[in-house]
Order: sequence, then C-alpha cells, then structure tokens
Amino acid sequence: MNKNMIIIVALILATKMNAQFFVSANGGYAMGSAGVLMGTELNQNNTVATNKYGSFGEGFNAQIKGGYFFNDTFGFEIGIAYLHGADQIRDNYKATDGIITEILDAKGYGRAWGLSGALIYNFNEKVYGKFGAITKLGGRTGAEFTRTNPTPFGNIVATGKQDFHGRLPLGFIAALGHKFKLTDNLNFFAELEYLGINVTRDNSEFTELTITAPEVPANALGDGHPGIPAATWNLGDAPIQHLVTLYAPTEINYVDSLSTTNSDPSKTLSEVVPYSSFGINFGITYTFEKIK
Repeated sequence: MNKNMIIIVALILATKMNAQFFVSANGGYAMGSAGVLMGTELNQNNTVATNKYGSFGEGFNAQIKGGYFFNDTFGFEIGIAYLHGADQIRDNYKATDGIITEILDAKGYGRAWGLSGALIYNFNEKVYGKFGAITKLGGRTGAEFTRTNPTPFGNIVATGKQDFHGRLPLGFIAALGHKFKLTDNLNFFAELEYLGINVTRDNSEFTELTITAPEVPANALGDGHPGIPAATWNLGDAPIQHLVTLYAPTEINYVDSLSTTNSDPSKTLSEVVPYSSFGINFGITYTFEKIK
C-alpha cells in the first residue's frame, strides 16, 4: 500500500513539474466541405440552369485560445472563434410550362461566434494533433436578394435582406499542426483543421424589403377598370395581401412537424445548414514558465 502511494505521489509531482499554461491566437481561411445544394444559377439568357453547392463554413476565421499542458505530451485548450463567411450563391427560379415565372438572384453568408474545447497530443517537440468539440455561441446566416416576377405589364421586383438564426448545434474539430520555436516561450505554428458542424434553422426575419409593382393600364383588367398606378412598398406596409404572402411574412418560424394543409406563411419545415470546412491556420503561442 505504501509502495503504491509513493508511486502515485511521484507521478503527480512529475506531472506538476512539467505543467504549463499557454495562450494562443491565430487566423486562417477555410474551404467548405460536405457542401449541399445552395441554389440554381441561370446563365445570362436564362436558358441554362447550373446547380451550385457550398457550405457556410467557408471564409476567414480568427481564434483566441487558452490551455494547460499536464506534461510534455498531453494538454487541453478552450477557445473562442469568429467566422466571417464567404458569399454563397443562393439563386433559383420557378417555371411553368417552360415559361419562367420567377427569378431569384441571391447570396448568403455566415457570421458566427463559436466555443471549442479540445485535447492536445504532442507527437514530438514540433508536431501535434488535436481533437475536440465545438458549438455556436451566436451569429446568423444572412441573405441579400432580388426577386423578379414577370407579368404582362412589367416586372414585380422585390429586393431585401433576411437574417436566419439557428438552434444550438454541437460539432467536432480535429487538427494537425507544426510548431516553429521562436524563443523559449514563444512559438509560431501552422495547422490543418477540419470542422464538422451543421446548424438547424430556428427562425428568420426580413430586415429590409422593398416591393415595386408596375403600372396596370386602364381597361387592362376588364372593360371599365381604371387601372392601377405603379407603386413601391417597404417592409411592413404592402397593402395587397397576396404580395405579402408571395414574398413571405416579416418573420418565419422553422418547425420539425407541420400539417400538410398548413396555409400560414410564417411557419415552414426546418432545414439543416452546413458549416463544415477544411482550413489552414497560422498563429502564435505563448507558453508560461513551468509550474514547479
């Protein structure tokens, strides 16, 4: 019993003598992975449609981390990250009997804050690996669009901005890196990182919306009809209800179950948005003196 206690105490002391705190900061760029169909882009003459795939995890990121090494081999870290996502094509169109009835020119992008935790393993003094979990602290997926509906009297055009908010997700991260010693306490590092995470939509809202309708000439809708003057409506003040329904209500809630007879445009089935990516990061790590 005494022998076992001596061994345990010795191991604890050995760990303490090599324990170190560290902080690091890095930035980098990530390419989307596990991309999904974002939209269907039309060519200039609207005669050919091409599918566009992507992930909102693509873009620039920055991270600040702090951690603790138990010994020369094992450690852990906790970090806060920010993603400034690249634009993703969200174009689409609708057609009936070969005639295009709606054209949507749109782009989407992600802005997100994340919290991560990971275990670190040093293969040697220069090469290390990490594996852990990540979640989303806050942020949004934004979209900017122009929607055009051709009519015999001209185009009905809507332009606007929409913010999408998601439920709390949980994903994983893995990285392989190489350290370059600058001083006894300071290291430069480069690492390859994989991020696997999806966000389920919770709700969205229009932050800007303008609808412009063309003039309908007198008698165009029947003998004696006075016609309708051209008009423009901004968010929340469209007087014609079918325009509000056509371009969606101010707010939309995404649910997992919905009646097949649902006619409420403010509710729709939820969808999963990918934020997965492969990226390369560069940064510096400052290691404090070993605890003795």
